[in-house]
Amino acid sequence: MDPANISPLVVWLGSGDCNVSGRVFECAGGLISLADGWQVGAEFDKGDKWDPAEIGAVVDDLVKAAPAPFPVHGT
Repeated sequence: MDPANISPLVVWLGSGDCNVSGRVFECAGGLISLADGWQVGAEFDKGDKWDPAEIGAVVDDLVKAAPAPFPVHGT
């Protein structure tokens, strides 16, 4: 995962030429792919503002409750 393979996409995403928002990309070597099919998964609503110290345990539980992700390049 050489940053030199990812930085051109990051530069383009931050440029005035980019008209893309709300998308997730994967970069590996010369490959650029667009994630497809994203949806809301497991969630937890505290009903109040979060303290950063509280978040770790909640995220751990959400990840455990969610199905395993599809394997992607670089994993």
